Amino acid sequence: MNTIIGFDFSINKPAACLYQNGKYTFYSWPFDLSDKIKKIYRDAGINLIDRRDQKYKGKDSSEKMRWEVSNSMYLSDLIITSLPNGEMKKWQIVFEGLSFNSSGNMGIQLGGYKYMLMRDLFDNCIPFENMTTYAPITIKKTAGCSGKGKTKKDMIDAFVRTSCPFAQIIFSNPSLFQKKTGTWIDHLDDLVDAYWAVQTYLEKN
Repeated sequence: MNTIIGFDFSINKPAACLYQNGKYTFYSWPFDLSDKIKKIYRDAGINLIDRRDQKYKGKDSSEKMRWEVSNSMYLSDLIITSLPNGEMKKWQIVFEGLSFNSSGNMGIQLGGYKYMLMRDLFDNCIPFENMTTYAPITIKKTAGCSGKGKTKKDMIDAFVRTSCPFAQIIFSNPSLFQKKTGTWIDHLDDLVDAYWAVQTYLEKN
């Protein structure tokens, strides 16, 4: 089977799940994640890549826009160079679509970063026809979490019940991945969403 990469794309905490030959590999490029949480993920086998960009907003609108374009190029390049080498023209790329909450300047900004990544993937021989976007509700449905009142927690709980090796690590030691309040640690929902993006593609193809 061709390589499938599911992205839960965001500017601060993008995550990806690569499915190849029946195996899952997770990647993460978080900004401003604590060293303690980074170690938890790395010990669990997540390929967590450190970033060196700064959140400089600029002194005016022109400078801010130039910085955003430059930073989107940096992040896109970091993501692509982190992924394994292979016959990329056969890869299937799966994105979760922008949510209804992504509006205004933040929605435009997020869309710009995502389109930069798509363009760079295209420049690396992945045809646009190999890039699929599913609405968030479609991915939630795959996880069995599209019902009223379902939250990110339900998506994670559904993931932990799967046979994915990373899920089994969480299942075996859930307290390691939980805060003192009992809620899941930061960034886990992004990794899980990337997994469900892959599952959505597999279910529909």
